[in-house]
Amino acid sequence: MASGTGWQTVAACAIAVAQVACARAAAGAAAGVDAAVDVAQLAEDATQVDVFAADATADTALIPPPVARAPSALALQDIVGLSSHPALGAEPAAVKERAFEWNAMKQLGIHRLRTDFRFSAIEPQPAVWDFSAYDPLVSEAAAHGVNLLALLDATAPWATPVVNAGDGYPPKDPQDFATFAAKVADRYKATVSEYEVWNEPNNGVTFWKADQFAGEPDKYAALFLLANQDIHAAQPTAQVAFGAILYHFIVSSGPEFLANALQATPALAAAIGVFSLHPYPLYPPVSSPESAVGDEVPLPTQIATMNGLLAAAGASTATVPFWLTELGWSTTSQLTPAQQARYTVRAVVLSALAGADRLYLYTLLDDANAFGAEGDFGLMTPGDVTGTGSGIPPQPKPAFVALQTLLQTVGGFHVAAQVPQPGAPGAWLVRLEQAGQVACVAWRTEDATTPTTVQLPFGGKVRVTQLDGTFHDDAAAAGNYVVAVGADPVIVTQRQ
Repeated sequence: MASGTGWQTVAACAIAVAQVACARAAAGAAAGVDAAVDVAQLAEDATQVDVFAADATADTALIPPPVARAPSALALQDIVGLSSHPALGAEPAAVKERAFEWNAMKQLGIHRLRTDFRFSAIEPQPAVWDFSAYDPLVSEAAAHGVNLLALLDATAPWATPVVNAGDGYPPKDPQDFATFAAKVADRYKATVSEYEVWNEPNNGVTFWKADQFAGEPDKYAALFLLANQDIHAAQPTAQVAFGAILYHFIVSSGPEFLANALQATPALAAAIGVFSLHPYPLYPPVSSPESAVGDEVPLPTQIATMNGLLAAAGASTATVPFWLTELGWSTTSQLTPAQQARYTVRAVVLSALAGADRLYLYTLLDDANAFGAEGDFGLMTPGDVTGTGSGIPPQPKPAFVALQTLLQTVGGFHVAAQVPQPGAPGAWLVRLEQAGQVACVAWRTEDATTPTTVQLPFGGKVRVTQLDGTFHDDAAAAGNYVVAVGADPVIVTQRQ
């Protein structure tokens, strides 16, 4: 839990999270998300958050030391994806909306998409299956070379603890969910091979509504074990991710939730074939991915902390992939589009450096109808994607251009190592490699300071590329090349 000045501060945070719950529900309404969130009740309940937290929080002794992972061996273009809610169904407007998204992904140079496959939509009644909303999505993704990560979530109304309680509740019988998961895996086994069981199960305000805001780690672990087993029975080679855990949550932090799940379920560690995490900064996310100010935890430390928990429990962390299935920054009054751009690129490089094999950025489009910061996470502005509205299409924000520039320039490279710069405090220099070629991405974390210089591990002729895609060619007069860096990363590649 974040530090504060007492239960009033925590209650205020809980109310804010409740408002976010409404916004996120509204943002997914087009995909069939249940938008019924009782903010008044949540606000009333918020005064009890400290009581719930006391019951749900793990003993800090359960949190072992962090264990760093080796950098990902994958190329950046194989790590980065989008997390979004594309339109569903075969209606012409939905087809046009998806066509816009496929084209945007092609422009960015990415081929991974995480999206919901909703229990409530696919099995609206017991043993009554309806894939009509998802078949077009899956077939189009395959045609466009897009790899889907199917997020399995959203309990059907008939399967909730109280009938029609809303799809943010866990199922009354986890076997009902496991049966649904297996059905999805069997239907799409020719084209979909990656699955994620639930979304942010430690977020009891929105996604795992129970008697406490902290979620139920033991019950989520049991749900995962059943779903994992049944998915693999239908599709033996499937990759099934445990988690989608929100690292920062005011009631049950990611480490606390994972520690409790592992402690309550001895068989869990060996069953985890993929681990997934949502490493957002504190909400609303305005801090950089390296920030350790206040209660912020740097992105690499978040990964190492969760990896340490898995290692201590006996999971094979050397072979278990680590996926970051949501991360993004919202361009609010507290965060400029330029900051969103620089943080996005820095997060991509840092994620790979810290050992993550996936990073799904949230999201493609801003949502003009969403509440507060929730509407501005997009890489593009809102606009007319069907040709039936204003006629003004969405426009790329600086983050879209910056990500596109990174992947066009070094998308085929993998991150090899951080190159220490002892004479440049706050500077990051990361070495990338591809088939004998070397490149670097460099920046300085302190946005308010003047640029500093870093020395690259190579000299000769170079090209220095800025986030907006502009570049200049240069050469080292002697020895290794030295480049000036500020908060915006620069990409330096070798020339012949």
